Amino acid sequence: MTLSLATQIRGDVVVLVCHGRIVFGDEGAVFRERVRNALTGTPKIVVDLSSVDYVDSGGLGILVGLHISAKKRGGDIKLLSPNQRVQNVLGHTKLNTVFSTYRTLEEALSAFSGRVA
Repeated sequence: MTLSLATQIRGDVVVLVCHGRIVFGDEGAVFRERVRNALTGTPKIVVDLSSVDYVDSGGLGILVGLHISAKKRGGDIKLLSPNQRVQNVLGHTKLNTVFSTYRTLEEALSAFSGRVA
């Protein structure tokens, strides 16, 4: 399944809703470019992974690179609702210690402002 992306704006946070796979290649390149473009407007990004069924090493590399870019701008990339398979990959690679994950969009948005959802 190819990757499709939809963008939502919630205050000063960009929410990128992903459907499909985040993998090395064209899908990953489109994903990277979309997040980079969003980072020019705000360093606060939520990546909704609830409909992502697979992330390969290339996709993880893209996420890490974008995370570093967001941090350099004073922001962050927060992951929303990764499925069990994606959570396992994050755990095996220890990236679960790098990325904050949230069950609901409200929790992720609140984390940017420091409020408790």
